[in-house]
Amino acid sequence: MTMLMNLLYQTPFLATAAPRRGFWMPEQASTVSGEIDSIFMAITWISIFFFVLIVILMGYFMVKYRRVENHKTTSSVTHNTPLELTWTIIPLIIVIVIFYMGMTGYISLRSVPVDAYEIDVTAQKWGWTFEHPGGAIETETLTIPKGRPVRLTMASQDVIHSLFIPAFRVKQDVVPGRYTYLWFEASETGRYDLFCTEYCGTGHATMGAVVEVYEEDEFKQKIDELLRWIEDIEDDRLFVAGKRLYNRCVQCHSLDGSPGIGPSFRETHELWGEQRRLADGRTVTVDENYVKESIIYPAQDITEGYGNLMPSFRGQLRERELRALVQFIRHLDRFDDEGNLLEEWQ
Repeated sequence: MTMLMNLLYQTPFLATAAPRRGFWMPEQASTVSGEIDSIFMAITWISIFFFVLIVILMGYFMVKYRRVENHKTTSSVTHNTPLELTWTIIPLIIVIVIFYMGMTGYISLRSVPVDAYEIDVTAQKWGWTFEHPGGAIETETLTIPKGRPVRLTMASQDVIHSLFIPAFRVKQDVVPGRYTYLWFEASETGRYDLFCTEYCGTGHATMGAVVEVYEEDEFKQKIDELLRWIEDIEDDRLFVAGKRLYNRCVQCHSLDGSPGIGPSFRETHELWGEQRRLADGRTVTVDENYVKESIIYPAQDITEGYGNLMPSFRGQLRERELRALVQFIRHLDRFDDEGNLLEEWQ
């Protein structure tokens, strides 16, 4: 069986050794992508072969046994042992081979190396949070090393999501109330798409990220920068850091005053120090405490006219990051509607 598998993987039309982008497949950028593509191509070519064979035989029999005049009826054939053995044994062997290829690939994908670099992933409408060992947190980008196994331990805060990285050929559902995982080892440096492939609401199409793969030394440098980026900003200019954090909010909250899934940050800024009416009829003063509580406990004070759709960011933002986001909203008059800092504040 092993010799047969090796022969299949070395067949020219199944060979996938060199990373490349084909006319219908994404590039191969992980250690398992070649094996998965080989299984896919094996099944595809087997299907094509039998489709062509069956069509040709159908055409042949339609012509050979067409109705003709003066046809003499012959006795019906009850069975043909060699033919029956042929169409039983050959498909059985093919199915066993496909099962073996799939089984070995599945075992490989579910057996995480003990030295894997572990990243915690949180999915929520409509974004991803990636937390590295040591506390470095990313949202729009997942930074990983090349040539080192990486395990993603994933959980959802709301509904079912599904993490898919096409170039790595890995996909796994992210389910609320339980942990799921996947692992991979990037074989090429570069930038690769990450998608949610389980419909999760109106913002599903925007729930994506970018996987950035670096050599080990550069990867360590990137993680160090993630840990200290906000610490290098002075307290009185902390609002500048809020723009970067706003990338996690853009899918629901605008900067130009237009309503979205949630109230516009521009509206919140303009109400600073004044009263906002809530969905339950109460009013609340818009200030630092209100904004901070709304980020951590969004279901506590729901704005009138909006639903309880925002996930909690409790534990996903450090205290200094929370302060930066609050200051960004408070000082939004220092930014234009695109979030660019006005010249006088640069």
